[in-house]
Amino acid sequence: MQSPGAIPSSSVHPTQTLMAYFRVLRPNQWTKNLIAYAPLLFSANIHIPQLIKDASICVLAFCLMSSATYIVNDIVDRDIDKFHPVKCKRPITAGQIPVPAAWIYASILAISSLCIACAARGSLILALLAYLVLTISYSLVLKHLVIIDVLAIAVGFLLRATAGAIAVRVPVSGWFLVCTGFGAVFLALQKRRRELQIVQDAAESHRKTLKVYSVQLLDRLEAITLPTLLTSYCFYSFMSFHGQWMMLSVPFVVYGLMRYQQLSCAADGQTDAPENIFARDRPIQLTIVLWLITSALVVYGFVQNYAHILMRIADSLGH
Repeated sequence: MQSPGAIPSSSVHPTQTLMAYFRVLRPNQWTKNLIAYAPLLFSANIHIPQLIKDASICVLAFCLMSSATYIVNDIVDRDIDKFHPVKCKRPITAGQIPVPAAWIYASILAISSLCIACAARGSLILALLAYLVLTISYSLVLKHLVIIDVLAIAVGFLLRATAGAIAVRVPVSGWFLVCTGFGAVFLALQKRRRELQIVQDAAESHRKTLKVYSVQLLDRLEAITLPTLLTSYCFYSFMSFHGQWMMLSVPFVVYGLMRYQQLSCAADGQTDAPENIFARDRPIQLTIVLWLITSALVVYGFVQNYAHILMRIADSLGH
């Protein structure tokens, strides 16, 4: 039996087949892997071409590996996704890509990812294998465990960030990992909230954990996560190796989180897919750009130097 939305194989155009093999990669979710650039930015070495190359290789390797795991997840969930109004249109669920071909495709992507990682640093393979084991475990077991499913998503982000540090050969800050982890937990909780809104009465048939999750529970979990995230980022900024000027970036983080919560309460919110928010919401995009610019100016000493210059000029005028 063909799944809903399936296209008869005899009527499929080659272009449609190619597009299906591209869409199954979920390229819109590759933005999650950009966090691997963060260690390079905060190490103040972003001007070194070789390190930019190594960080980019790391990001590319994670894009390929994450796509491989997305395919595995789609294979595992293909019967459940038929009942989801959006996921039923995914290429594997819709019957546009045969399951055997999908397994081969995922294997090629995973092997390619490991081979590419060697071009930057052999140690990256360990991070990628850990990510592969985590995501496969998530698809098979962890996503069916309440709260553990959210924490597993956070660990995936931690592995990306750690891999970025490995690629550019810099130590990763413990506070940075704490901020990354709680930020990922916040996004995962928002994702669960939106899923509840989409599937409503069919929640249990789509994902078992949605039977346990409720708006009230998610509110309580966010009440733990958000204050911890903000407090951690304040500590990270205050104790930054680049000085307390990094505190200038705190308002952008505060606004970004508040804006995200505002969007989650909207009737047409897209918080089940954070990448859609980052790609479409102008205030969020502007906030990220301003945060990046502010952080870069502090990391490279521009803010500190010009602040001292302005203070000397002001002092001279006082005489």
